[in-house]
Amino acid sequence: SRSALYSAFFEPSAEIRASIDRVVRKHLGRRPRRVLDPACGPGLWLNHFQRQGAEVAGCDLEPRAIALSQQRLAKRGSRVLVGDMRRPPDELGADFDCAINLDNSIGHLADYMDVAEHLASIRHRLTPRGVYIVGLAIREPGDEIDPGIVYERGPVDIEGGGFAALRTESLGLQPVSRCERIRQIAITANVPDTPAVIAEQYDLLTFTFEMLRDVMQAAGGFDVLACLDATDEALPAKPFRKGAGDVVLVLRPAAARAKVRRPTRSKRASKATRR
Repeated sequence: SRSALYSAFFEPSAEIRASIDRVVRKHLGRRPRRVLDPACGPGLWLNHFQRQGAEVAGCDLEPRAIALSQQRLAKRGSRVLVGDMRRPPDELGADFDCAINLDNSIGHLADYMDVAEHLASIRHRLTPRGVYIVGLAIREPGDEIDPGIVYERGPVDIEGGGFAALRTESLGLQPVSRCERIRQIAITANVPDTPAVIAEQYDLLTFTFEMLRDVMQAAGGFDVLACLDATDEALPAKPFRKGAGDVVLVLRPAAARAKVRRPTRSKRASKATRR
């Protein structure tokens, strides 16, 4: 809700921008023409792609983030609305060749049914050869996360005055829900209408490998084009497998596979085919 702070803390670095551009070019063969961000916040990634000439669209639950996004983006060639990532507003359009949703925003959804609804909605918005670049966490029941600092930023100047610093800590996986508990503390100085300390705590969904495959299938099916290490801004490739950890996946809607009816030559062969 404090979008000026959010923008200062989470402005993508030059390295991650270059890495995402490389990933998009590899899997699209060109720069994207139409980009959707279903949890766009103040429009940081949409601004990046609009500067490259793409038409951009996005939504976010927070009206103040959307207001800042509308200020940041050129009105021509952009559309950003208040909306839910589970089912972005129809007014945003369709036929996107790229959708992007990094930093495990998908982990903020309440449960796996919400995730399936979200993925199905994105699948329907993409062109057949479009890609969805999404950050998430793959954890198996025996996996653990050592508590500690996972992100620090600042002090940085804040648009409108003052400066602030942020620390994000992981408190580890919760034993029952298997969610990763996150604590964030922002310290500000001379930022108008902002407390000196803002502390929050929240849980992020994680996925077992099999659960993720099931959720993608329930959403209509995706092919995994690449699995990348989300802890390194160079986004090096890593195996898509159990316990992969924090990853960025490049997904493409799976083509509908027609069922092939095999001819049977005997009663025994017919039984085998039915099995």
